[in-house]
Amino acid sequence: MIRWLLLIPLALLIAAGASTLFLFVASVVDPVMGSLTGDTLLVGFWVFVDGVFSSEDPGPMIAEAAFAVARVAFLLLFFPPLLVAVVSEAVRARGVLWYTLAVGVLTAAIPWVLRGSARVASPAELHVSAVLGLTGAVAGLVYWAIAGRDAGGARPAPNPPLPGGTAP
Repeated sequence: MIRWLLLIPLALLIAAGASTLFLFVASVVDPVMGSLTGDTLLVGFWVFVDGVFSSEDPGPMIAEAAFAVARVAFLLLFFPPLLVAVVSEAVRARGVLWYTLAVGVLTAAIPWVLRGSARVASPAELHVSAVLGLTGAVAGLVYWAIAGRDAGGARPAPNPPLPGGTAP
């Protein structure tokens, strides 16, 4: 019970924090991610500022912008490890490779699923997907290190030998 109430939520929060840190570092170090992040933040910031100053009551606009940022952060950084953790607990999957690959692939696939159009991807889009996949892999690895090794609770103990030295 303690596992479900404390360990798993704490592991998910730490995994989301680790993936956030990785994505931030990737956005600073990687030129493609830096350009995408910088352009997105710059354009988004000025559109937001223009909207706030042209509105009589900017409260709803600020709330909607904060909600939109929270949705994107949840979808990219928290949802993939959460989904993999729930599935892993249900099927008692405990492998580090499972957590790393499952969260990584799911995180990399989210923009493609949301986009919904069938067209050939540009090299920059594939690069961003690779960075998102690595971001998810970091989250999966951190979650596994904290809570995934014991997924599904304790395994049943083998039957003890019967008196007299014969096994059942």
